[in-house]
Amino acid sequence: MKLAAAQDMRTIDALAVRDHGLTVAQLMEAAGMAVVKAIGESWLDLPEKTIGVLCGKGNNGGDGLVVARLLKQKKASVVVILTGEEEDLSPEAKAQYQKAKTAKVPIIPLLDSEGMKTVRAALEECDLLVDALFGTGLSRPTEGVSRELIQAAKNLGKPVVAVDIPSGLSADSGFPLGEALPAQLTVSFGLAKAGFYTPIGSGFTGRVVVDDIGFPPPLLNAPSLKLEVTEREMVQKALPKYDENTHKGTRGRLVVVAGATGLTGAAALSAYGAQRIGAGLVTVACPESLIPILGAKLTEPMTAPVPEVEGGFLSLKAAGRILHLTTNVNAVVIGPGIGRHRETGQLLREILTKLTMPMVVDADALYLLGGQMDIFKALRAPAVLTPHPGEAAWLLKTSINEVEQNRVKVAKQIAEGYNVTAVLKGRFTVVASPDGRVRINPTGSRALATGGTGDVLSGIIGGLLAQRMTPFEAATAGVYLHGLAGERAGRKLGPDGALAGDLLPLLPRLLRQIKENNPEPLWPSHPNSKTSGKPFSSSSKSGSHGSTNTSKPRGSRK
Repeated sequence: MKLAAAQDMRTIDALAVRDHGLTVAQLMEAAGMAVVKAIGESWLDLPEKTIGVLCGKGNNGGDGLVVARLLKQKKASVVVILTGEEEDLSPEAKAQYQKAKTAKVPIIPLLDSEGMKTVRAALEECDLLVDALFGTGLSRPTEGVSRELIQAAKNLGKPVVAVDIPSGLSADSGFPLGEALPAQLTVSFGLAKAGFYTPIGSGFTGRVVVDDIGFPPPLLNAPSLKLEVTEREMVQKALPKYDENTHKGTRGRLVVVAGATGLTGAAALSAYGAQRIGAGLVTVACPESLIPILGAKLTEPMTAPVPEVEGGFLSLKAAGRILHLTTNVNAVVIGPGIGRHRETGQLLREILTKLTMPMVVDADALYLLGGQMDIFKALRAPAVLTPHPGEAAWLLKTSINEVEQNRVKVAKQIAEGYNVTAVLKGRFTVVASPDGRVRINPTGSRALATGGTGDVLSGIIGGLLAQRMTPFEAATAGVYLHGLAGERAGRKLGPDGALAGDLLPLLPRLLRQIKENNPEPLWPSHPNSKTSGKPFSSSSKSGSHGSTNTSKPRGSRK
């Protein structure tokens, strides 16, 4: 499923008007119809409801005025709170204002703080609020009477339906711009917005309904839209297919360079993650003193001792041995539990540019390479980097807060800046390719919030690389399946206290279900989301689609 940034929606709006014969008025009417339809499906007794519609001065407010008029036609009691006067409105919103007045929709202008007392009294009588204050074009913190109105609406605790996007929420980052109004239902137009699929943004949207409102399919599926949500069908299509003549060699060989004193669990979890996802042969290259421990932990994966420094960390002298071990393998995982010894960092810099097979660079390896990211520009083979927000902040010399507020941007910065596939972990993990493609993962649960689950993920991705998947597809599928395993473990054992090892036996079953297209539901594209049909399309009877129109595009819908 494609996602849109704010600029994407501005482009779609403009092209719909310029090249496809649509008018802003038609799109507004369709948007209003979509919202009213969604409200009617959720609250069946509309004639018994009193609904407050909060309208701003831009085109999002124009959508709200359409909603108010259509709700009144359905016999609901409606009152509009407008943050301005008629002359303050955009031309398109002003036309909808006139239609609402003709339909005798009550409109209360909110011009200053003194008017809040009247507005609060009106809203207290409402059963439901419709939020049409700001759209995707908002780029600065909410302020003035709009901010006061948002605060008042939040304090009332009424159910809220957001028109296109919750007011005050950044369409791109999902972070609130000043005050933002949480919704129980968001009816988004054309495409869901990127900010909905972030840890913070998802808490503001409630249930998400996406309606195309008549935007032509070529605009909603344009190749320039490189941001999308990972879906089951993508993963199913990308996973390797095997017949009964398959043997361990065709399933691929993987070396996991991992482990240090006290950190052998990371090496074991990564190795088993690779085998449980289908890799044929897995070897763990670890400090020689750890062989007895890992030999006891690992039954199916093999172990290979390599030189170490005092304390049980990988030594620079291990370079030759590791390069020899990787001579005839299909992929390498580097980093789980290798510790942060200075000489281990020297080892990484020695071997990374000499490896000739796809690799996953994870965990402590990322820490050891912080500040030396240019090494990835010199690699001879593709790499997948899997930082969590703290590691991403360390790599880019920024703050965790900056990373979390710009998850897609940060993942793209790593991927495109260093020619790698970046996996920015966390809720709604972001997978970014150096060619600009980005996928946001919808699966997962808090059962994954425990030590070792990241090591399992590095093994999963490495195991898929060993099976000759491309780095972007291996990362996409690996993150998706890892998230599903977390959900299953949480449901089976409870989300608090599940262990990283609990994911491992679930992976083969999930693989089978995905590959065999088992109808058992796994997870929707967005928690509680759906895509609705078209209330308006190019085949509508309006008769105006083929006409020349000079209406200005809806632009930012602010």
